[in-house]
Amino acid sequence: MKLTRVEPVKILIVHSTLHIGGAEEVTANLCRHIDRTRFDVKVCVLKENGIIGKKIEEEGTEVLVVPHHRSYKIDYFTSLKLRKIIIKNDIKLVHSHDVHAFTDCSLCKLTVSGLKLVHTFHYGNYPEREKKLRRLERLLWRVPDQLVSVSKKQKKGLQKLYGIPENRIKTLWNGVDLKVGSCTVQEINAYHKKGRIIIGSINTLIEQKGMEDLIEVARVLKQKATNDFVFIVAGDGPLRDELDKQLRDYGLEEHVIFLGWIKDASSVLMPYIDIFFQPSLWEAMSMVLLEAMAAEKPIVATRVGETPMIIQDESNGYLVDPKDITGMIVALERLIVDGNKRNHIGKEARGRYQELFTAEKMARRYEDLYDTICNDHAGRD
Repeated sequence: MKLTRVEPVKILIVHSTLHIGGAEEVTANLCRHIDRTRFDVKVCVLKENGIIGKKIEEEGTEVLVVPHHRSYKIDYFTSLKLRKIIIKNDIKLVHSHDVHAFTDCSLCKLTVSGLKLVHTFHYGNYPEREKKLRRLERLLWRVPDQLVSVSKKQKKGLQKLYGIPENRIKTLWNGVDLKVGSCTVQEINAYHKKGRIIIGSINTLIEQKGMEDLIEVARVLKQKATNDFVFIVAGDGPLRDELDKQLRDYGLEEHVIFLGWIKDASSVLMPYIDIFFQPSLWEAMSMVLLEAMAAEKPIVATRVGETPMIIQDESNGYLVDPKDITGMIVALERLIVDGNKRNHIGKEARGRYQELFTAEKMARRYEDLYDTICNDHAGRD
């Protein structure tokens, strides 16, 4: 008997742009690990490609960029162009990751017969949401075959804000790859040679990330004459000038170093870090936190988003409340003065990462979801 060859399901993952960001890293990891014998994956960018998009291309996944007319500042016809791409490539399922992609993919699902749609939410501070974006999400959430949250807290916030039924949204945790160091940063290496404990943070310099709290923690630690330490922060953003001024006002230029934007920051910075510190005010599910765990780093982080599900307090890291400067200082001091504790907690963090948060495990979770949807068993009203 002749066996019928089953063709891979054609999937298009859609973003507005593919610059640096957690949602973009999710797509890069998914493309890297998805089973190509079952799924034929392409990526589509509605506005412009970026660093992560180019990395996805280099690793072998086709990235389609919606063409733009240079004379138009805003292109109101990206959904029509996306529809042409979907039909031309015989796409069976589209997966959106931001509001622009969600809007265009929803319009395509409503006009392309049989097209399936998954949308993953990545914003981390529901039920708070910008008014314009809230209106769009409230209008669109009924269209997809399945909604995905990346954290249980985010899911509850979405349900509270939009009234989404339990069977229409499920939580799928993010996953990351272990990133191996690729170059030397002389400025950091110099601190290591002096025997200073390096407390690292990688993030965009925006209010959400709690960098003002990091500076306040450094100020108090310096006053207490705690063992020699230095905070190293990779990332840039709109608060950079304000934060630099705070450092000068407090005389902390030797204790807090803002490195600016660094390509592949996690792989570059993680090998130097003794303690990873994340004082965020809110998160959905932090990718860089998972990268710190993969790199076997002890972590001090705030109880926001899915972090309390990732970090087990005093087992594979320390949890404190947002804005709790005293709690942050106590947790960091425990790790600064005790190298054995740093090593133990780092190993526990690596073990939990390997159990639950590898990029390969995330890909398997999405594969199961795609299978369910393509077999017409996705939960709907």
